[in-house]
Amino acid sequence: MDPANAEMLVLLGLTLVAGLYVAKGAKLVRTPQVVGYVVAGVLLGKSFLGAWSPETTHSASMISRIALGMIGFTVGCELSIAKMRKLGKSIAMIVPLEAIGACVLVSAGTYLVTLLAGSPNLPLALILGAVASATAPAGTVDVLQEYKAKGPLTTTLYAVVGLDDGAALILYALVIPIVGTLVVENAHISLVTVVLHPLREIGLSFLLGGIFGGALALVTKWVRGQRETLVFVLAAILACSGIAGYFGLSPILTAMTVGVVLVNLNATASSRCVNALGQVSTPIYIMFFVLVGARLDIALLPSVGMIGLAYILMRTAGKWGGSALGAVAGKAPPVVTRYTGFGLFTQAGVAIGLALSAQHDLVAMGDTSGKAAQLGAAVLGIVTATTFVVQIIGPPFVRYAIIKAGEAKPHPD
Repeated sequence: MDPANAEMLVLLGLTLVAGLYVAKGAKLVRTPQVVGYVVAGVLLGKSFLGAWSPETTHSASMISRIALGMIGFTVGCELSIAKMRKLGKSIAMIVPLEAIGACVLVSAGTYLVTLLAGSPNLPLALILGAVASATAPAGTVDVLQEYKAKGPLTTTLYAVVGLDDGAALILYALVIPIVGTLVVENAHISLVTVVLHPLREIGLSFLLGGIFGGALALVTKWVRGQRETLVFVLAAILACSGIAGYFGLSPILTAMTVGVVLVNLNATASSRCVNALGQVSTPIYIMFFVLVGARLDIALLPSVGMIGLAYILMRTAGKWGGSALGAVAGKAPPVVTRYTGFGLFTQAGVAIGLALSAQHDLVAMGDTSGKAAQLGAAVLGIVTATTFVVQIIGPPFVRYAIIKAGEAKPHPD
């Protein structure tokens, strides 16, 4: 066996055990298990022990794609028409307003900090605002499942974290050409391409997920055994995620659509698929969250300074305020108005992906001065550093919200 492959297998084994027991420690202090997984990753990653290097975490990136597919599918299976009929209007208001709220407040806060520092930086403020609109569904979903949450707040959180991906892509598409004109002289920008690209990504994600969801609903009419159900649902998630990755589509939106179509065509089969998936999800989720932690570099925290602090505070305020405003406008139940914002604080893959896209897109606009590359690097550094903080504080806020709303079981298994 290739020594690198042997090392990877040993490392994955250690990762599972470390993640499990650090999570047990987290639960002893009434903290969601996902925080333990992330902390285990930080300890094993480049910040401390260095067992997971940037190269090895990149080699294990397929685990992340599989986990995101499973998470997206689970989210979709919670979004039946019966549930959405009661909350559909409020969800339609919450998604854009929480994303816009985070975008506007982070942009304003960042610009104010740079202005007070004597070097106003509007391009940085605009990009950070767009990136801040993204919410990572994985941490929220893991807490909802750990505490077996049920109710209007839980349904709203499932829907919002699933659809938030699309809102973030659209905001980013609107902001990046403006930033390009501010940073790059004679920038090569096609507004048609910039606007159509995210719409294409969202539309094709829904289309691909719909095809796989319909096929899975058809197959599960004849498949009854749990093992066969597990095989087919995993096959659908893996194939769908692979095709989405090949065409540059959103793995979360695509897999979520599979679940949405399945639960609304065959609710019984959807329940069987989720139960079957639960038999194999734990080790995959542990590895996924440990890898999230391993990628974080806490040494970056001091370097982001006041901008990083403003980013975290303004993003939190924007998510909470925007979701509350949307819930009021959509006449949602009081628990949705009060607590939805607490479930939207985490950020990870989508935000970092948008930061990387900004770095690439600005350079591709024809910059020769190096300003675009410097701006992209600054955005990536700030987003990566703040991700560490919100990944740790986000899940406890989700726990707080579902307990206060009375939707969590008091003693999760």
